[in-house]
Amino acid sequence: MKGRQWILMDTMSSTHSQYLKAALYSYFNVQKPLGKFLSNGYHLLYFNPKHEETELSKDGYDSHQIPANLMFKRRLWTGGQIDFLHPVAYDSQAVCVESIQNSKSFGENHMVTIQREVVADGLISLVERRSLFYTNDLYKKSTPQFPQKPAIYTHELKPTDILLFRYSSLTFNAHRIHYNKDYAMREGYPNILVHGPLTVTLLLEWFSTLFGDLVVKSFKYKNIAPLFANEKIKLCLGQTSDLKYDTWIENEDGELCVSGTIEVINNDV
Repeated sequence: MKGRQWILMDTMSSTHSQYLKAALYSYFNVQKPLGKFLSNGYHLLYFNPKHEETELSKDGYDSHQIPANLMFKRRLWTGGQIDFLHPVAYDSQAVCVESIQNSKSFGENHMVTIQREVVADGLISLVERRSLFYTNDLYKKSTPQFPQKPAIYTHELKPTDILLFRYSSLTFNAHRIHYNKDYAMREGYPNILVHGPLTVTLLLEWFSTLFGDLVVKSFKYKNIAPLFANEKIKLCLGQTSDLKYDTWIENEDGELCVSGTIEVINNDV
């Protein structure tokens, strides 16, 4: 399985990003124009597989990355890293080379690491790694973790089922746990789940409203526990050095659900 590769082509349509800006505006109340280049985290709107419905899993997720040609009932996005190397101009043509970097089994479960390289104007503009966990086990709440340090900046919001529906639509994501509450509850969840990539977008969008003059070099993150629609969450940020920021998301009980590190470019060099 390791080494399997797919080539995905797309146009960096500013229209898609304008729709996302509109979806997020009421959560940050900052109206920022798109500018000439793709906003951080907005690349997740593009290069999404265009599979026919019969090619999807029963859960609705894209099944082409399933390990060893097995069929798992559930897929979880558990973390990743994004390296921003060069800006990508809106409405330009770009190519994404997606490959499987690693696949590990844990009993009857599998973890697959995906790498994506986005090439625009002849340059590798962005490199992304995603960790996907495949299982047949039903959801079971794990022992909660809590932040170990106070935040310098915080921002509370409540991702609604409308936001989740809009994000699913913009990313051509048919994964049922993000829009079908009855299905999600049959899977053991109390409500539909906030998308893993949406939490990435929320954190990067919020960071840009705080520090619009800083250039993000990379974002590494881990999804620790699920977040659910229509529940209050808190975006948090702390600074560990001149160029690194710790960021995380807490649920309404103060439990740690997403943890990450944003690194920015040293503009003094």
